[in-house]
Amino acid sequence: MNAKGILFDFNGTLLFDTNLHIKSFGQILLQFGAKPISEEQLVKTILGKTNRRLYAELISPQFTEEELQAFVQTKENEYFRLCLALGENFRLADGVCEMLDFLKDNHIPYCLATGSERMNVEFYMEHLNLDRWFDWEHIVYENGSFPGKPAPDIYRIAAERLGLSPAECLVFEDGTAGIRSANAAGAGAVIAIYEAGLPSPLTEDTHVEDVLYDHSQWKNTLAKYGLLR
Repeated sequence: MNAKGILFDFNGTLLFDTNLHIKSFGQILLQFGAKPISEEQLVKTILGKTNRRLYAELISPQFTEEELQAFVQTKENEYFRLCLALGENFRLADGVCEMLDFLKDNHIPYCLATGSERMNVEFYMEHLNLDRWFDWEHIVYENGSFPGKPAPDIYRIAAERLGLSPAECLVFEDGTAGIRSANAAGAGAVIAIYEAGLPSPLTEDTHVEDVLYDHSQWKNTLAKYGLLR
């Protein structure tokens, strides 16, 4: 496949923060009355899904907006605390800055498609200088206007932002729900990328072209899909 653009998930894909999500979710889910869940189950269950869907699946299908927002604020505050506690180690994954610089300098279309809410994206803008590479028009985030992953909507919207079809796009994903979303959207190719040592997000009903554990060979990856210009 010769891709014309790239669609990136963010958490666990460009920012290797899966362990922080697992830790913060594990603590807060118990606090809000959810049953204990293993790390492997958490990886396959939570990554890429919206907070609303997770609350319904893991805590209670019936809830008020006030209950949901209390959960979201508590969870995200703990996640932000864990991020900032890393100090200088809170940064994008190795190779990501160089890859994004290349894409920007060579005018290769790319877009974020994240299940995170605006408050999280603003946090990344502030602490990771994300606006160096992304303007708001090229960030599709959870705003309640479309079904979250694993529904295909987010990747269809992200491709449209680039003036492309999903079939013309290469997708980078780390979560089971996100891979299913990209598959359902008809992405031209999907690369699963997740940190070595973490449980695999792949299941029998997911399809990917490649599995990577870091971005060290990003030039080879772009060349393979016709994007190294």
